[in-house]
Amino acid sequence: MNCINCKTKSCKIEYKDCNLNKENVLAEYSNKEIHGLYKTADNLVSNGKAGELSRIEELIEFINENNYNLVSIAYCFSMENQVKFLSDIFKENNIKTTSIRCTINGIKENEILSNNKENVNCNPIGQAKAINNSSADFVIEMGLCLGHDVLFHKYIKKPFTVLAVKDRVYNNCPLKYFVKENLKK
Repeated sequence: MNCINCKTKSCKIEYKDCNLNKENVLAEYSNKEIHGLYKTADNLVSNGKAGELSRIEELIEFINENNYNLVSIAYCFSMENQVKFLSDIFKENNIKTTSIRCTINGIKENEILSNNKENVNCNPIGQAKAINNSSADFVIEMGLCLGHDVLFHKYIKKPFTVLAVKDRVYNNCPLKYFVKENLKK
């Protein structure tokens, strides 16, 4: 299956079940928790708000709609200023936050990979475990390095979203790559 090469787009236009898994998937949406999350997400898109709210405004609505009591922000140390700013915005909107930096537990690079330096390394597993053991009920990820984010996703057991991804070349906005490449054509 390769949807990008589909010429008919029949799933969207004709409601076609291209991989014959519709019934199994629909059964998953009947789960009360999943149904509630989907409903909240759909309200942000389908109720005329699509394109009206910034991602942060959407987050505030999503958090409030789901009655999350504590939001944990898992972040790269390079994003401390942005995380502080986001935490202040949430505080103004009566949303409680905690934050877990990538250097939690003070693990050195050579403690994981013996040939590396003694610098403190990123610890996405430690971030996930700290959040899993906390009372946070929703997680926002900001700026974890590629690969570290994969490990974080593998270990996190709470609902999460990604607000910012690490892209050192394009100021944490990887979609700018497509703009640059289009200018070359």
